[in-house]
Amino acid sequence: MYNLNSAKMVVKLRDLLFGIVAFFFVSIIFSQQTLLKKANKEYEKYEYINAQRTYLEIIEKGYKSADVYKKLGNTYYFNSQFKEASTWYKELIENYKEELDPEYYYKYAQTLKSLGNYKDANLYMNDFVKLRPLDKRAELFKKNLDYLEKTKNDTSMYSITNLAMNAAYTDFGTTFYGENILFSSSRGDNDIHEWNKESYLDFYIAKYEPNSNQLYDIEIWENNFNSSYHESTAVFTKDKQTVYFTRNNEHKSNYEKFDLTGKMRTDRLKIYQSTLDEDGKWSKPKPLPFNSDNYSVAHPALSIDEKKLYFSSDMTGGIGESDIYVVTINDDNTFDEPKNLGQKINTEGKETFPFISSDNNLYFSSNGHVGLGGLDVFVIKNLENQKDFKIKNMGKNINSSHDDFAFIINDKTKQGFFSSNRNTGKGKDDIYSFIDTTFSKKKEKNPVDPKPKPIIIVEKNPEPIIVIKKGDDLAKVLALKPIYFDLDKSFIRPDAAEELDKVFNTMEENPTMKIKVRSHTDSRAIWYYNTALSKRRAKSTRLYLIKKGINPNRIKAWGYGESELLNHCSDGIPCSEEEHQLNRRSEFIVIEY
Repeated sequence: MYNLNSAKMVVKLRDLLFGIVAFFFVSIIFSQQTLLKKANKEYEKYEYINAQRTYLEIIEKGYKSADVYKKLGNTYYFNSQFKEASTWYKELIENYKEELDPEYYYKYAQTLKSLGNYKDANLYMNDFVKLRPLDKRAELFKKNLDYLEKTKNDTSMYSITNLAMNAAYTDFGTTFYGENILFSSSRGDNDIHEWNKESYLDFYIAKYEPNSNQLYDIEIWENNFNSSYHESTAVFTKDKQTVYFTRNNEHKSNYEKFDLTGKMRTDRLKIYQSTLDEDGKWSKPKPLPFNSDNYSVAHPALSIDEKKLYFSSDMTGGIGESDIYVVTINDDNTFDEPKNLGQKINTEGKETFPFISSDNNLYFSSNGHVGLGGLDVFVIKNLENQKDFKIKNMGKNINSSHDDFAFIINDKTKQGFFSSNRNTGKGKDDIYSFIDTTFSKKKEKNPVDPKPKPIIIVEKNPEPIIVIKKGDDLAKVLALKPIYFDLDKSFIRPDAAEELDKVFNTMEENPTMKIKVRSHTDSRAIWYYNTALSKRRAKSTRLYLIKKGINPNRIKAWGYGESELLNHCSDGIPCSEEEHQLNRRSEFIVIEY
């Protein structure tokens, strides 16, 4: 017998269950839409670290779309987190191929290069070529299918060093400033920038020691230049009376699409100028007239005659994400209209960080020209004196599968610096020094004085004759015992004084001899403490010899800290006391006779 009441109860229960399911379904949708709105807002404000977390939470809740994968991949890509970026670009390409912008094939290929996967990167570049055959990057790729072999040819040309002074955050963008080096760093305690959760960049100044290719005595530079915003990439005139540098605009709410390191996007960037007055004070920096709140102008470089200023910009009418421009500086310090350097140099990608060397070579970084991954450094030799020119990849070791940029070089010494976020670094971006090894070998084969005059010391008693040459270490020639200092101290102990007296006697008997005192420590303290300690010890050693009667002009002193270890005993490596002692040493290098 049909039970009407039971049937009604079943219907009510069914409706109730449907209502509960619908409620939870609507709640989930509402929650996802709320999170999506939050993520997109963070993304639009370039708060990429925050956006990453929110997009990942959305995906964990089951929401998927081409837009979410694209933006999540971009938050990693713009912060040079290429491994993570490749994961989400792969999902994007595999699941949403039909609605995909071809640009993401290019970005995915770039991330694969950064991981060393050149085989798959080339496959996706072939897809990009098919979809955008007229793109300059596609044309360059077709013409340079053997790019890996070409870049290998220059692998051994440069010897590079990760500087001991690099911090755990961002250090980049070196500039020659007399005997000093200016660079930018987020090592300070400024406000935190939401792009990458680091402090805003400031200028720092350091002393440069060419023999070790290291930077020392790091100090914050000129409060007149460091604001509460980003500063970077300066260039000085030869007389050091004028400086041009990059600073972002002073409106934190105004977000945009170009970047301070050539790869991260932040507020609009502008080039500022300051001059030195008669009292040795820098004027208040003023923005150049072709700056704009609608686009960025950054990374200035001067021509040899200082009548032209090169820079990078994403101004309207350009070719790619950022292009290199040049503007004429008139005699009355006004500026002509900036000119784009054209399609041979600029691509649909990013060209940035120009630098003109004293030999009139243009160096710049690009992710549009064919390279090893990320930004690569390229060079055009003798740019302004050529109607036609070739663009050459600087090859390994200057370039890597990551971003390599802000290259500067002294053409006389063939030494210089560049910045990179490669895996061997200490921070997000590190500064590397380099030297052209082929140049140094030529110098060894062709010295200025091919027959250096030996210094001969004849001992009073019938001992063998000691011959000393320029470049010799008196510590080895005179068989000095180790110059010991008490722990954390820099005063001269009696046993050390006995050894230093031998150096004094040698210099007395050879009155034209000049030396450089080089003090080294082991690695058992933080690097900057060791650097300071070794400098104090070197100065104490120099002062001892001066007090004995040696002319101060005949002695230079420098502390190298732990930067030139003789063995494997670096930070965190267990070593015996004897092994550490090998690194605690003093050298007395003959630099003139």
